[in-house]
Amino acid sequence: MIELPPPYQPPQPGPSEVRGRRGAALLAAAVVLVLVVVVALVNGHRNRDSAARQAADRVQQLSPAPSARPTPGSSDPNGGQAEPVPLVECPEIRDEESRLGYRCIDNALQQDAPDDSLGLRIALNQEVEPGWLISEGSGNPRSLASPPSNDTVNYRQNRNAAGPALPSDQQVRDEVRRRVRLAVERGYGDINPTSRTMAEHVRAFSGVRGYEVLTEITINPTFRASRHLTVRTERLWTVGLPTEAGVSIFMLSIPDNRADLWPKAEATVGTVHVL
Repeated sequence: MIELPPPYQPPQPGPSEVRGRRGAALLAAAVVLVLVVVVALVNGHRNRDSAARQAADRVQQLSPAPSARPTPGSSDPNGGQAEPVPLVECPEIRDEESRLGYRCIDNALQQDAPDDSLGLRIALNQEVEPGWLISEGSGNPRSLASPPSNDTVNYRQNRNAAGPALPSDQQVRDEVRRRVRLAVERGYGDINPTSRTMAEHVRAFSGVRGYEVLTEITINPTFRASRHLTVRTERLWTVGLPTEAGVSIFMLSIPDNRADLWPKAEATVGTVHVL
């Protein structure tokens, strides 16, 4: 009989070799864990940067577009610093720069970019048909619809010991009338609209003497046809008040396809007050 050799048995690792293999495995696991943590931190940083950019973009959308008015952070025509436009929301609006507060005619109005044609730094709009809006908002001499002049900016003439000088009654009245004229010229189409004054008077707003003009504007039929508009007339309420910012202006415009809001307009105008 031929005696066969015993089956081959691979040599067993010694204790030191086993410990070496375990150490290598632990080291590999640690490296993988470090890589996972680094990737997570990088992604988190990117996400935070993206969120910050989105927030900055939102603020930029509500900042004044390049125009005769100063851009955020630049010097205004009076030598001061222009401030970024704040985010506001219905039903209660506070325009700190213009020193005015007021209620919205309808809580569905949404803040838009400043209105260059009406010279409103705070502009709240609601579309009533394609290309036409209900509009409400406020401004001051630093958010003019035309380059500033001595007549509309330099109001510090009535100085007294009781406090800062304020515009006179005549300056308030003249500025309100000027703003109405500019609104009719610039805000109702490039083909001349017509207008008539429905009411004009001195009015007290929370104890402050101001001036109010109610104007009815008739849209030019040729312009209406070119834009396929159903609106025919619009009513514009314009209020001026003497504030530390100068003559601060409030405007509310409502077209006839939302004439249901006209009876509510005077009460809304009556909520205007100096902050």
